[in-house]
Amino acid sequence: MRFFTADLHLGDKTIARWRGFDDVAEHDAMVLSNINDTVAETDELWLLGDLCRARVEDVRAMRDAIRCLQINVVVGNHDSRSKFLTCGGFVSVEYYAEVGRVKRDGYKFVMSHYPMLDWDRAYHGSFMLHGHIHSLPSDEPESDDFVNPPSREEGGMGMRGYNAWNAQRCIRRFDVGMDANGYRPVSDQDILAALPDDATWSATHGLPVN
Repeated sequence: MRFFTADLHLGDKTIARWRGFDDVAEHDAMVLSNINDTVAETDELWLLGDLCRARVEDVRAMRDAIRCLQINVVVGNHDSRSKFLTCGGFVSVEYYAEVGRVKRDGYKFVMSHYPMLDWDRAYHGSFMLHGHIHSLPSDEPESDDFVNPPSREEGGMGMRGYNAWNAQRCIRRFDVGMDANGYRPVSDQDILAALPDDATWSATHGLPVN
């Protein structure tokens, strides 16, 4: 299976506090444990940026702690591509990536650390995966206003209900970040189930439904 996640922020005391942890080591242990409990050694894991402190020793510690053998990295704004390349042990390290073929896998995912308004093949069956915004889960988005994040007292720092907002408006874009998905990686099948299928998307956008 393919799994996707972003915004681990290992070693980041500020993010650990936002997530309700006074001890950054406990935060990091939770993140890594959830990855290893979800992703099998033989699965494929995509990490879409903001992973750990930008030092070779921190990258190596993260790589050693994750049991999955096939890890691909899409670099985020808190990362250093050169440190991942120096460390080694990753299948790929890029700023942008695409994976999947519609006829073979049933999908194509376009991936960046940052969300895109439009992306390659967006009108031909592709999905946009990203992190960065630290959105929070909700089945019912509170409003169309994504400017003001939840308060510090709510334990979050991103927009609430972003993934549900996209699904309700037939936008095939998904925040795979830790905060949006119960601090666990999300599978390709879970992403497909959360977003509109081809028939729904085509009908919504006034295109022929095959």
